[in-house]
Amino acid sequence: MSRKIQITGISAEDLVYNKRPVKKNAVVAFGMAGNNWKHLMRTSVDETGGDYPVWEDKLETEFSSGKELPTVMYVEVSCRSSGEDKRVGTARVPVKDFTGEYAPEGFLHCLSYRLWDEYGKRNGIVNFSVRIVPTKSDLKSGLRPFWLR
Repeated sequence: MSRKIQITGISAEDLVYNKRPVKKNAVVAFGMAGNNWKHLMRTSVDETGGDYPVWEDKLETEFSSGKELPTVMYVEVSCRSSGEDKRVGTARVPVKDFTGEYAPEGFLHCLSYRLWDEYGKRNGIVNFSVRIVPTKSDLKSGLRPFWLR
């Protein structure tokens, strides 16, 4: 069984690359462990610049939700420099944080995670929202929204 997931990259803060603050051309990529995650979902480049990049891109994809449910989603923030993407930091997000264990599917989760650079040092925070899109069969079977339970 596969489910549709909707992710919105919102913003990031305190990003540093080569000991300098990232001021423009930041991009965020999302992917599930086990897939070719670097190319799974990616926002547009934040060209306005500033200390806090903002994206607001809604990304949608499907993932299997049976026995093969991925356990980790990776969030990677990069900055584009000289035509190349330079990795600023990566966060590992447990999939159970948004797949219904703590709140039901269909609930919009606004999440913030610490980014870690390739040397294992803290390097900013990324903010995003995640929602498992309920299917029509969920609604027909009596799955009620969270606030009606």
